[in-house]
Amino acid sequence: MQYNDELIDLEGDRLTVARTVSRLTPAPLINLYVGIIIALTSPIGLGPILGYVEVILICIMFMVILPVVPIILAAWKGSVDLDVSERANRPKFFLNAILWYMLAYIIYGLLQCDVMRVLSAAYITVTTGVLIANQVSKVSVHGAGVGGPGTALIFIYGILALPVVLLWIGVVWSRTYLKQHTLIQSIMGVTMGVLITIATYTILYVPIVYL
Repeated sequence: MQYNDELIDLEGDRLTVARTVSRLTPAPLINLYVGIIIALTSPIGLGPILGYVEVILICIMFMVILPVVPIILAAWKGSVDLDVSERANRPKFFLNAILWYMLAYIIYGLLQCDVMRVLSAAYITVTTGVLIANQVSKVSVHGAGVGGPGTALIFIYGILALPVVLLWIGVVWSRTYLKQHTLIQSIMGVTMGVLITIATYTILYVPIVYL
């Protein structure tokens, strides 16, 4: 199993930094980071049923592991690289992720964990947007994967979350430097994640404290 940037001849002192940024910021890992942050520090609580351990476990299963299992299996068989760099191969993996995000939305909804329910909804809408955009351009999933959750954190935590903008810039640079996307595709990924998440949170997020 390999990442596509390992198959391309790249040189330069910045290569290690670019690869480190890229390896630490795929959408599933960002989902994990954000899920843990919200579970431990949600300003509106986690609802009357779930504790932070249960919230994190649900997140790990339905928003981190299950969305990427088909990619790992396909990469192990050699049919795709870990980045799924061929645009034509991406839709089935997007659809799989959307399915699991929908189940996370249902589970968090049934268990009255509103803050994670809305986050799941944003993952559904952003991934759907990227799926549609993928028909015409290889939009950066890394970009959308940091743009969407980062915007969710800004909605939830306000100005305290603004440093995520630096992460957006770092991901755009790394994916472009590693020749996995053009600069436009990288920026488009972040922008789509931001705009779609703004729309989703504007409609669904109600910052009422649930004790």
